[in-house]
Amino acid sequence: MRRSDNSLAAVLLVSRLIDEGVAPLKASEYRKLCSELGEPASLLGQSATELSSRGAESSLAERVVRLLDRAVGVAFELDRYQESGIWTITEHDDTYPQHLRERLGTKAPVVLHGSGSSNILDRAGIGVVGSRAVSEEGAEVAGEAAAHAAALGIPLVSGGARGVDQIAMNAAYQAGGSVVAVLADALTKTINRTDVRQALLNDSTVMCTPYGPEAGFSVGNAMGRNKIIYGLATVTLVVASDHDSGGTWAGATEALRHGFGRVVVWNGPGEGPGNAALIEQGGVAVDDVGLLDAIIDQAEVPIEEPPEVVQRSLFLDS
Repeated sequence: MRRSDNSLAAVLLVSRLIDEGVAPLKASEYRKLCSELGEPASLLGQSATELSSRGAESSLAERVVRLLDRAVGVAFELDRYQESGIWTITEHDDTYPQHLRERLGTKAPVVLHGSGSSNILDRAGIGVVGSRAVSEEGAEVAGEAAAHAAALGIPLVSGGARGVDQIAMNAAYQAGGSVVAVLADALTKTINRTDVRQALLNDSTVMCTPYGPEAGFSVGNAMGRNKIIYGLATVTLVVASDHDSGGTWAGATEALRHGFGRVVVWNGPGEGPGNAALIEQGGVAVDDVGLLDAIIDQAEVPIEEPPEVVQRSLFLDS
């Protein structure tokens, strides 16, 4: 992949692909640096003294130089990942999903790593999220909503966790739909599963993460990736949420506070103990999956031709 200087500089400054004893910039630090000093490409080849003369604090200038000096090692890692089917895009690339940037603004990830058909990310999706410990009724709702998205030709967006996420992703995949998984666990580990690998080869699925491809699961990663699900999905259905705790609650309340797309909350059999509170905070209550049609129309999600191919399960052990 031919990478622009802006894209290369972004990867060098933000990514954790290699560890050379210097902390990469957070997204907020990166954007502040660019707003003050200009395009990231202009930082390449600059000394700490030159960056300081442009207005950067001396400690930050030295840190930036050290990060940019990682070019050889980072390039090696990018090539290694690309050979294994993992791509890397930044907000400076044409392939970066525009609606993610529009919905999340400065909270959008600077870098995304992924595998599978990245053009699926360009299409407005429907998110389905919820608790790992979901009831039979909740599981049925998740499956129906995902199959409904597939029938409309709209990508299903979720997080890949056990419970609601995997139930919804399997249902969309089995119905011949497109699936987007925003992972909080290691991308390298997930894509090497036989079932997942087949889905990626079928161009029906894309798996992505804002973290390094080998970054393992952590609660922080799970919380941080929630907003990306909402950013990629114009409408997101919360099937079952705990009250005032857990990743589903945290992601939904953050999305409601910041307006990350339309948050729809299940209000029927299988709902979680936190669903009513989410509705009170502004979530749109639905008690029939068919009502999603009207909400999708309001959100102006483009509808594509329904799929014809029925596929097997995406996650075989769900």
